[in-house]
Amino acid sequence: MSQVTYKSEKLAKKKVTFTNDTGATVTLRGGWVLCYDYTQSDISQSYLVVRPASANLAWFAGVITEEYDGREVVDGAISSIEIYIPTKYGQVVPVFSSEDHSSNIALLEPVDGSFIAVEGSTTKVCKTVQLANRGTTNGTLLSRLYGISDPLA
Repeated sequence: MSQVTYKSEKLAKKKVTFTNDTGATVTLRGGWVLCYDYTQSDISQSYLVVRPASANLAWFAGVITEEYDGREVVDGAISSIEIYIPTKYGQVVPVFSSEDHSSNIALLEPVDGSFIAVEGSTTKVCKTVQLANRGTTNGTLLSRLYGISDPLA
């Protein structure tokens, strides 16, 4: 019997185009949460991603892979990146959070105007599997990424 450890299994990824609409240069972080830009044409909705906003929270895309951590994207620019995408049974990936999860497992969701996942109950996209306190210092938590149900269903 072989042992399965973090990063020993193949993870589902997707190449997407990130548009920086924040009003400032951003330095990408592995684990940041992104949503599809549903305001675009039908075809480009499948690969254009942006920072979560109230209008697109139901169109969760995935989280940025660690390979793009530290990449700078100026305001209004686009950048080709890879994201971990939700899967039917979930996959364990690092998700950026800002809350204390040192004593409980939590359901995380994207929030309007932030790349950081927070504990919530409306558009849950992942479940933490690592206990850590991110309340004082933002950072990644290993989380099982499921995604949300079809927003149009």
